[in-house]
Amino acid sequence: MNSFSTEHQTVRGRIAYVSDTAEDNGRLRGEERFTVTSHADGRKILRAACVINDPPHVVRDVVQTVDAAFQPLTCFVQIRTGGAPTGSGWFRWHDGIAACEADTAAEGRVSQTMNDDGLPRAFCNHAIVGDAWMAANHPRKAEKDRFLITNMFTPSLNKQGATGPTLARRALDIEYRGRDRITVPAGAFDVLAFAFAENRDHAPDYEMWMTDDGYFIPVLSMYRGRRRYELTEFERA
Repeated sequence: MNSFSTEHQTVRGRIAYVSDTAEDNGRLRGEERFTVTSHADGRKILRAACVINDPPHVVRDVVQTVDAAFQPLTCFVQIRTGGAPTGSGWFRWHDGIAACEADTAAEGRVSQTMNDDGLPRAFCNHAIVGDAWMAANHPRKAEKDRFLITNMFTPSLNKQGATGPTLARRALDIEYRGRDRITVPAGAFDVLAFAFAENRDHAPDYEMWMTDDGYFIPVLSMYRGRRRYELTEFERA
């Protein structure tokens, strides 16, 4: 038996970042190329290379590890904006502490710790696959159920993730919208549908459909009338 092939399984793909505004509908704004490796102990590792061509032109590299329950364990984030290094940082969750070691153009050398308030936790690493993984712990008991995650961390509070990276905290409210089957350039997929809001006082405005196969790969996501992110390539290695 080939132990190399049974120790882990890999999926990989490409997500197109597309404009949905009336002025430039369909314009390619950037892309994300990703690999997800699932190991025998249930841990998964995401490797994502993200490019946003719109100003300030963001290039992001992410390597994140989650446990079998999709709880973040470690993450490395490196950012360039406008053709220059913005910073890089390493994040870890262990023994009730969230920690960050970073070196950024704006802040210099940074060491941070915050209390980790327990499960569920989430980490918004600003890759689209990372967005999908934040919904993995939704209980999905009924459609329209909303699930508030108060223990959510992020390397940047900027919408494009174009600052830092340093450790910050915010909340996230996720609404489950049921199962569906949709077709995108990468093919047809059975999906789970969700919508995201900043908190209970806001209506969900970020919609996402992700694979219903235990990997939670984003097939399609969008801010309607503004931006969409669609899976254009996908393979199981």
